Amino acid sequence: MKHLVTFGIVFIFSINSIFSQSQLCDCKSDLDFLVEKLKGMPSYKKQIKGDKLIKFQNTYNDLSQKMVFPISIADCFSLLNQQLMVITDYHASVRAKATYLSEDDYYDEQRQQAFQNTEAFKNHPKFSMDLAQLESNLKVKSNDDIEGIYNYGSQQTVGITKINDSTIVGVVLTSTIKIWEPGQIKFVAQKNQFGKYDMYTYHNRSRQLLMVKNLTLENGRIWSYKKKGNTNNYETDIKNKSNWDFKQINDDVQYVYFGKFSSSSSENKKAFRRFYENHKNGFTAKHIIVDLRSNGGGNKKLSDPFLKLFRKSKAKIYVITNCYTGSNAEQFALKLKKIKGAIHLGQTTYGVLAYGINYGTSYDTPSGHFKVTPTDMNFHKYFEYEGLGVTPDIKLDFDRDWIEQTLEIIDENN
Repeated sequence: MKHLVTFGIVFIFSINSIFSQSQLCDCKSDLDFLVEKLKGMPSYKKQIKGDKLIKFQNTYNDLSQKMVFPISIADCFSLLNQQLMVITDYHASVRAKATYLSEDDYYDEQRQQAFQNTEAFKNHPKFSMDLAQLESNLKVKSNDDIEGIYNYGSQQTVGITKINDSTIVGVVLTSTIKIWEPGQIKFVAQKNQFGKYDMYTYHNRSRQLLMVKNLTLENGRIWSYKKKGNTNNYETDIKNKSNWDFKQINDDVQYVYFGKFSSSSSENKKAFRRFYENHKNGFTAKHIIVDLRSNGGGNKKLSDPFLKLFRKSKAKIYVITNCYTGSNAEQFALKLKKIKGAIHLGQTTYGVLAYGINYGTSYDTPSGHFKVTPTDMNFHKYFEYEGLGVTPDIKLDFDRDWIEQTLEIIDENN
């Protein structure tokens, strides 16, 4: 276990790169570039003062000492993210640019085989303990235990085990995908100040380095990993396929599902306008269920027009969210909760609502190995929810249909 703990610390803070060690970068110039961009963000200006300014500067000084000489791309990626995460702003990002396989490559067996012969594949970090023993240990873990065997879709099983109280590692146990093999590390995730996980991982198809932040581990699920033996998926079991869906459940209850409020798609904007025009005079029931599960947000121009309609209806509003409800959808949930008598049900939201990206401008770092995407929108009035998320008034059970549970609550309140 001591060896495993050491491995975890090394992996997070001095990563054994999937890149060849000959691929080095001048990380200090990238760090300076990143800091310059961060200082222009509303989140930096709002937060980095007093003790937090000292922490930001101390982090910069400490990281600079590790960058006196060129370091590996993966190490640089990790260190740049450490600087970024001094600021509580989950929209801002540093991304690694390098990919090894395109979408077409991923589905081409010859190219998959060719990738297996590369240094990137051969040097990928591997779990240091016996896999059979690991699998045996994890099979006996209860469904409530973080540790266990997880499915990644239908193509992989991944063993998740603790390195210490705040760090977990995901290890490939089986894979029908040739670009992954048993024993390879799929991710390392560390618990953050909000009790969620920041995950250092790799894109399943392209093998691009990723940092996926603020992930909830609940109901045997973290991100795309679902625990074997736990078949309850009601928090994500959304039967509607459209982003805009309306149902008259009965005389007293209407249901509306908003899948996303994105205005970047002309198709979604047209769908919004059609839906709004078709239903603007149709909210007449005593109770309205507003389902925001897995709505990643978008533009308030596509969400907030419904606030007026719901207020005008005089209905009792029931807002449903899950841990993938994010950004503008979280803001919309908070606005709905201000309607008299409204009840928030389900699961705590993602926690990415205090800042945003309007223009979406990304910048290549001097080394050319990374893209920095700073935030440029200020919703700091929601800062108390950044990272933490919006907690529901009533948590719904994971083992029963969420709409049926909501209808039961409505019956109780009638």
